Amino acid sequence: MESRSASCVSSEWKTLYQAALLEVDLNRLPQRIAEAERAANERIQDLNGSDNAEKVLVMNALNVLRDLRKMAGMEGQSSV
Repeated sequence: MESRSASCVSSEWKTLYQAALLEVDLNRLPQRIAEAERAANERIQDLNGSDNAEKVLVMNALNVLRDLRKMAGMEGQSSV
């Protein structure tokens, strides 16, 4: 597997998070949310052990994605 640069890994969760927030197709929304949650959880693992402001941002984003899942009526669907 190819290694990615730190800035690429750092920004991937943001890109996927924004895509989920801006998705208007309700059929694609569950996939967008799942992708964003996966990337955000991976980023939190990368930041584990560090006292980092980005970690707080990622955790807040995960809360927003959880709320988006609820608002879209997808509460019963498991997140990543």
